[in-house]
Amino acid sequence: METLSTEIEFAMHPDPEVRSRTPILNENTFVQTLLDGSENGDFLALDLGGTNFRVLLCTMKDGRCTSTTNFYKLPNETLSGPSAGVFDHIADSIHKFLTEKNLLGETLPLGFTFSFPMVQESLKKGILRTWTKSFSCPDGVGEDAVKMLEDALFRKGDVNVNVVAILNDATGTLLAGSYLDHRCGIGMILGTGCNAAYVERVENVKKWQPNGNSRSPQVVIDIEWGAFGDNGSLDFIKTKYDAAVDAHSNHVGSYGFEKLFAGHYVGDLGRLIMLDLVQNGVLFTPEAESVLSQWGVFKAGHISAIEKGHETIVLDEIGLTHLATEQDLAIMRQISSMLTLRTAQVVSGALAVFIRRMQWQELTVAIDGSLYRYHPKLHEKITLWLEELCPLTQVKLIDAVDGSGKGAAFAAAVAVKQQSQSA
Repeated sequence: METLSTEIEFAMHPDPEVRSRTPILNENTFVQTLLDGSENGDFLALDLGGTNFRVLLCTMKDGRCTSTTNFYKLPNETLSGPSAGVFDHIADSIHKFLTEKNLLGETLPLGFTFSFPMVQESLKKGILRTWTKSFSCPDGVGEDAVKMLEDALFRKGDVNVNVVAILNDATGTLLAGSYLDHRCGIGMILGTGCNAAYVERVENVKKWQPNGNSRSPQVVIDIEWGAFGDNGSLDFIKTKYDAAVDAHSNHVGSYGFEKLFAGHYVGDLGRLIMLDLVQNGVLFTPEAESVLSQWGVFKAGHISAIEKGHETIVLDEIGLTHLATEQDLAIMRQISSMLTLRTAQVVSGALAVFIRRMQWQELTVAIDGSLYRYHPKLHEKITLWLEELCPLTQVKLIDAVDGSGKGAAFAAAVAVKQQSQSA
């Protein structure tokens, strides 16, 4: 916790050379207002996180939301073609959505969840750092994603959409949490990967000088903590199993923090531990080595299943039922319990740094993601650890479903509110 606290100060420092000491970004989202129940109107959301994307319409009346969603898919040829092809297809889909909802003639604000690495320069300006996932467009890097979307909407014509906010899914989860509970001050993604956003006092964001129109004392910060420890600061807690997972990953030497526990990696951590025990004659029989040598054969969902008492189902799925004794089952339960505890402790420790920093008497943490949602014990264990680590704050965890979708619409509502407040 002390290490993370120190690196947060580095990340907030006005001197770029000092900021370079930490891989934590602490990006300014420029979101300075959360939902308070006074929101009214129609708000669009675009959720682009991969080849499948969504367009949503959220109608808010006195802060309550009803929504409708359409799902769309990018053609494979757009993924490696010019970036304009991606955004032209999205603009076509938005046009179809508005036509279907009889909204084509109306001017509507839109929040844009853009789940790619970006540098955010304002509430509605995000510079693409790199394409990830299955995207390999030869251009677009270094360009403003909002402008690329706006240009595509202009080319389409007859679409009166005002893109008022760009955000990532952690910020969206925080906003979705503030819709469910106005005491929400942290949003966290705990799924295949992990990230968080939190409410910070403007005076502490030393690298940012707000313009004269800003009247809010707070701003949402996108931590981007997945890379925490990539400078070696977390090497003291890493094991040989962590080193093996990192060496096999797509981004060797990067995102070391989330590799300790996130859903994309924790299954292989468990598999490597079991493989080590097989090779040392402690678990199963030597025949199990060929199965457990396969990357990805043991998944995060299997850990959740074992924690629910479904060991035999897991053994059947990975093909080891005929080799397992009662002692083997007990060892598998112990490994899963240990990895659950590690996840809870690491996540709680990181959250506690920000909870202590915020100094709220009551604080709700909104969490979205499959690892948290489907694990039978994480909620309880994280809650208990936060009670111990943050005794001065009453912390509540809530499941915030669809932070990247509805959260984008809520960002649009917040953006409209901020515009009116600064006018």
